[in-house]
Amino acid sequence: MLAPSLRRLQALVAPLAVFAIASCDGCDETDGSDPCTTVYKDECGQPCALDANCAAGLYCGPEGKCLADCTPDGGQCEEGVVCTDRGRCGAGGSTSTFGQGGGFNVGGSGQGGGCAGISVTFQPTTPTVLLMIDQSGSMTEQFGNGNRWDVLHDVLMDPNNGIVAQLQAVVRFSLALYTGDGGANCPQLAQVTPPALNNLGAMEAVYGPAGPIGETPTGDSITALVPGLVAFGEPGPKAIVLATDGEPDTCEQPNPQNGQAEAIAAAQAAYAQGVQLYIIAVGDQVSSQHQQQMANAGLGLPPDGSQGNAAYYPANDPQALADAFDTIINGIRPCTLTLNGSIDPTKACEGTIYIDGSPIPCNDPNGWQANSPTEIELLGAACDAIQDGSHTVNGQFPCGVVQVPQ
Repeated sequence: MLAPSLRRLQALVAPLAVFAIASCDGCDETDGSDPCTTVYKDECGQPCALDANCAAGLYCGPEGKCLADCTPDGGQCEEGVVCTDRGRCGAGGSTSTFGQGGGFNVGGSGQGGGCAGISVTFQPTTPTVLLMIDQSGSMTEQFGNGNRWDVLHDVLMDPNNGIVAQLQAVVRFSLALYTGDGGANCPQLAQVTPPALNNLGAMEAVYGPAGPIGETPTGDSITALVPGLVAFGEPGPKAIVLATDGEPDTCEQPNPQNGQAEAIAAAQAAYAQGVQLYIIAVGDQVSSQHQQQMANAGLGLPPDGSQGNAAYYPANDPQALADAFDTIINGIRPCTLTLNGSIDPTKACEGTIYIDGSPIPCNDPNGWQANSPTEIELLGAACDAIQDGSHTVNGQFPCGVVQVPQ
């Protein structure tokens, strides 16, 4: 049932995208023959992601193909400019890797007045996801071929097909079952902390023996859980995925269910501290109004929708429940790339960014933009494109647009 989920969610955290910045300055194309039609005619054009994928003497070009601008004794470079061992005139070249959170490090420096040739690898971003599960007594109600509690447990924890089992190698999961009885011990939280990779066993040891009991103090529980996520020091985006089957109450007033305002305020406070929150309604007893307000608050939008509405996820059957988790976690990956060098934002559009060899427009809602001298962002359809599947992202800039540390 969850195979599509696995493929798409692995795309969130596991695809290898390569952002290469390469340029040739100091090359004299009229002096000497083209190495790709002579010395390297059999090696040029081979697919690549990094310089290391190419034969000696060649570099990985902006469209993902091996190229050479020069040879050591070929005379293609201007006088005083050296041809490097990767076939660039005056380009030192280096390979570095993205850090966690979608940033990348650049390296390399020009020689003899030429520009830097840089290959950079985008490594997986590892999100931290707290599964916040409503443990209230109403979770015993019918849902599909079982009850809400058992079906939700199996969607998440099935050792073969469950969300956690399939993704625990690439997502840091933690768990919190929440309920309350209106007494001094409220909220009542059964937690698995800290978030970790390969956390299924620890989570099942808490989740498996538990059962529905008590009330739904959602706002109190969010407030109690957020500090632990904020203090968790590993890099990457952080999110709470709340699965609940009813309107919230509060520790102070378990009945009736009048805890909507407190839950919304808690979601807003979580977002302000860097923790996104998403809500999944298990069954049909959470009003669409409350779902929408919580969804907006969890992503930093006004609850009243005055600045637009975020998606919310009503799930009235097991497949819809699985699809909701799939869609939510797919959306956590950022589309910003942070340089440890710098780019001149006023000249950024002189360069070109490619996804899978196809150029995308600069300063376009579905292309890319330079947010600052140290950050590039993919937008709209371009951001969506790297969320699903394995893709190569390349860039080419003229000299003077990109500066790298010496």
